[in-house]
Amino acid sequence: MSILFSLLLLIILLTAIAILKSTAGWPGEKSETVSLIGILLISLLPVILALLDILIDKGATIEYGKIKLDFSKVQQMGTTGITISANIGVRGEPVNDSSSSKILETLHQAITTNIVIVDLEDGQAWWETRLLVLLAGAERLRKPEKVVFIAKDGGRDQCFQGWGYPDELLSCLLPAHPLYKRILLMARAAANQWSLVEPPYPNVPENNYYPAPALPLAPPGILAQKHQGWMPFNTQTGLPNELFTEQLLQSELGEQIENIEGARSISIIRLNDLFRPVLKKDFIDQNWTQDQQLNFFLNNDSLFVAVTSNSVYAALVSRMTVFNELFKNLTDKKAG
Repeated sequence: MSILFSLLLLIILLTAIAILKSTAGWPGEKSETVSLIGILLISLLPVILALLDILIDKGATIEYGKIKLDFSKVQQMGTTGITISANIGVRGEPVNDSSSSKILETLHQAITTNIVIVDLEDGQAWWETRLLVLLAGAERLRKPEKVVFIAKDGGRDQCFQGWGYPDELLSCLLPAHPLYKRILLMARAAANQWSLVEPPYPNVPENNYYPAPALPLAPPGILAQKHQGWMPFNTQTGLPNELFTEQLLQSELGEQIENIEGARSISIIRLNDLFRPVLKKDFIDQNWTQDQQLNFFLNNDSLFVAVTSNSVYAALVSRMTVFNELFKNLTDKKAG
């Protein structure tokens, strides 16, 4: 089939060149040979790809000289990410309005990196409400870009369970409770109201604290009016609290869900129930043979691949980075 397609492609390209030459005078005599060689190479591409597929299916190792695609050292080309504090910094207790500031340090840490690691540990370390706050912040701020889940599995800590994009994970988590989406929309609406309020004029603050401005013309009883005072602005700088939306979200989740219903912990089973459609579980283990690693890598079309060591998470690697490294090594070898 590939040979027939190549022949058909060759005929079509030659016909097109003939038409162009008779009507537009292109290609000229000097470029005609180059054009014909290019057409031949393009027409042979389906055959070359078919041969590569056969090599991969047979478990062959693609190499140049002594160079192979060795994933035993691929962790150096990937990004490990940072493990953030369990339950976004407030472990094992509901968060209320006054204690919601404890989450800010963890959220600030999360939005400074591209990858965060959520360690579910034995299934009691993280609550759904806290993961909702993390994902909502990541989706709004576009950082972190990826969330990796690890857990204690088979008696071994930090085993890779999957990874996903925050917006996709958030869309799966919101339907898990009838109040999740409503509280998120309320928090974002309230934060948008406060975004229209000017920060205090930059005079020297009284007693080293800026007085919090009031929310003008706010209808009474709404969430924005409820949280007038210290939360929307940083009292030490007088500038807006960049994580006010998420702090407000966690405060309301604590009041309306955690204090009333208790915790919904995320175990490995619950993780898969929530995120199965979007959780990416493919990985390459450093202890596989090089042929196994290469065969899996070339047969997987994910943009990123997790690397593990005996199932323990090591890094998340871009396929393009690995390909660039492979071709760079081939080029260096050829040049040498």
